[in-house]
Amino acid sequence: GLPINRRPTALAAGFPFVFLTFYIHAISPLDEAATLRWTGLIVGAASAMATFGSAFWGNLTDRFSPKTLFERGILSHVILVALMGFVTDLRLLLGIRILQGFLGGISTIGLIIVSTVSTEEQLARRMGMYQSALTMGQIFSPPLGAMAAATLGFRGAFLASSLMLLTIFVFCQWGLSPLPPQPRRAANDRVPRQALWLAWAVAFAGTIQIVFLPSVLPTILRDFGVPDSQRLVTAGTIVFAYGASAAAGAYGLSRIAGRVPPERLVLASALGASVFQVLLFVGGGPITFTLIRMAQTALAAGIFPLILAQIAARSQGATIGLINTARFAGNAAGPVIATFVLAHSNLLSLYLILGAGLAAAALGHHLGVRYSSRIR
Repeated sequence: GLPINRRPTALAAGFPFVFLTFYIHAISPLDEAATLRWTGLIVGAASAMATFGSAFWGNLTDRFSPKTLFERGILSHVILVALMGFVTDLRLLLGIRILQGFLGGISTIGLIIVSTVSTEEQLARRMGMYQSALTMGQIFSPPLGAMAAATLGFRGAFLASSLMLLTIFVFCQWGLSPLPPQPRRAANDRVPRQALWLAWAVAFAGTIQIVFLPSVLPTILRDFGVPDSQRLVTAGTIVFAYGASAAAGAYGLSRIAGRVPPERLVLASALGASVFQVLLFVGGGPITFTLIRMAQTALAAGIFPLILAQIAARSQGATIGLINTARFAGNAAGPVIATFVLAHSNLLSLYLILGAGLAAAALGHHLGVRYSSRIR
């Protein structure tokens, strides 16, 4: 087995994922449009800062043990998640989320560990397993978090999440296998810059499609006519359902990567996800909407591990960290784009923008890979 299991960490870190947006609405003294903008900023702030810090954390692995870096990231989340339960000012909440993002970098370290202990033949499958394990942790946390907030209140739910992270920190102290600092690769072994940025773009656009929805779910459920008393649990259930399909898609697509050229698999997955993204508009109720969303995320979730498997075999820690910034940047941009577009337009415009963005990025990546193979 791999020396790291991301599922418990993702479960604890994703615990506030759904109820955070409802918490912001509960403490906000502002009108609906302003609250939507603040929601996008607060939800996306941690990922925005992690975007800048991911390559930095990856670069540190040539000087420090990945295990040590991993544990420090968890401990920072223990403290900051607990603090969020006592904050009722939107500006302070935003500040905590910014600090939380900068002190993160956990998933980058995990990716480095997976790439280090895997052969090139194992890499796509293990990256898919990693992504699937991360997603599996995340899909159990939204309904649990929603139920915790409904039962314990928002503060109690934040503290429960912090306690779960503290338990994981203790486990890592005793159970996580040590790994020495990772040596740098020679310059001629590195991935060409053009290929790196094309891969980054499609991973970024695919991540946006996966993460944008929770920030606008309160508005969508209101338009569906879901009663106020049922919206929180309904939101958790929807996120749980499409999270399960995302985990299955990430694992399933990585399993067939050896039989289908990866660049074709990335293109097909991205174009399919873009079509289903636009079809979300015809989901007239929670059930139909959820089924379409499940198909969309199953395709979109396979993009990142496929992209990373192509890059990681020839990469050092900083390069893996850079590719991982695509996920962080997508996590940050998704809520901001979704809330901004919805505050100024409508859901159809939002779905069209997200669908076109992923399709364009995937086509660019596919053409770039074909061009690079011709000039070798």
